[in-house]
Amino acid sequence: MDIEPIWNERALRAGNTIVIADLHFGYERELEEKGINLPSQSEKMITSVKRLLRKKEAKRLIINGDLKHNIPKASWQEYRDVPKAVDEWLKIVEEVHLVPGNHDGGIQKYLPNEVIFHGSEGAVIEDVGYFHGHAIPSEEVISTEKLVLAHIHPMIALVDSFKNKMKNECWIRLKYHHENGKGEGVLMPHFNQLLGGTSVNVTEDPYIGPFLKNEKILEEKVYLLDGTYLGEREDLIPDQGL
Repeated sequence: MDIEPIWNERALRAGNTIVIADLHFGYERELEEKGINLPSQSEKMITSVKRLLRKKEAKRLIINGDLKHNIPKASWQEYRDVPKAVDEWLKIVEEVHLVPGNHDGGIQKYLPNEVIFHGSEGAVIEDVGYFHGHAIPSEEVISTEKLVLAHIHPMIALVDSFKNKMKNECWIRLKYHHENGKGEGVLMPHFNQLLGGTSVNVTEDPYIGPFLKNEKILEEKVYLLDGTYLGEREDLIPDQGL
């Protein structure tokens, strides 16, 4: 099965499945504690996902980690908005899966029972391996040799002719070698637009998580959200850091 980014969206498609990651419901509460007051983005994200599911006539939604934000305890916003979001999405699709991320501890206490909850080692769904990226994926996931992961919130740092610097969310298509063969994967951008990320071309060691640290990465093709191909990651590293 092909796994393809949906250009101009922060989601990918695998057959009749839509995949999103890093929604971080409740992030506004962390900002609030730092003195930054923003209106809740929950309704906007819920509606965006609903629109996408309807547009693509999806039958399944996979959330590839970090549905919620605050750890170790959840905020009142997460207790309210996570069940609401899932209930709304289940009106459109037949299944909602959660492959938990490092921010999803304790989420099962208020996650609707209809959600199919997987372990942090990931899950194989229709021959594609999904895992968030903060934990070691299972051998079953790795053996699919067709992976989807998230976690690092990949961004690319660009400089225009006037030396103006900007960061853009991006997709990265990976090819890798592991002890039993070769495979390919897609590193997803974060769905929540409030979040920052890792500039993969200016951070000295941008990849975190055991899979990206331990496997031999053979190829890293970088694409903007609109599908613009920028080139190989190593070719986008400037001579001097930004």
